[in-house]
Amino acid sequence: MLRCDLAPPLSGVPVSVTFFASVASGHLDATAHEVARFPEIRLCVTVAGPQNLLAIAWVASLADVQRLEVRLARALPHLRVADRSIALRITKHMGRILDADGRARDFVPVDLWSAAGTSGTVAHADDDIV
Repeated sequence: MLRCDLAPPLSGVPVSVTFFASVASGHLDATAHEVARFPEIRLCVTVAGPQNLLAIAWVASLADVQRLEVRLARALPHLRVADRSIALRITKHMGRILDADGRARDFVPVDLWSAAGTSGTVAHADDDIV
């Protein structure tokens, strides 16, 4: 599988927010599908626990975090955001170590067979690879 992501600082949406929300079980699937339709949402999954819906979004500014939460609340009356986590700068994504511009510079290989789950070492990527 090939995956290509944009560097958040260069994409125009450098702020990442994770919403931890609660939805009544009878509305969970439909609500998750509706949340996933918002263009800012990068990931929407249902999980076990009191906050049974997790959604990650990329937005342009801190003010946009609040605007998105208000839009979600208005569109989805069964959704209750219990908490949110905001990242202004991402230093590691999908196993890639990112530089200040959000470009991949190194990576941490995952060793699925080791006891810890990772090799614990950083492999250095070619400096020309972005």
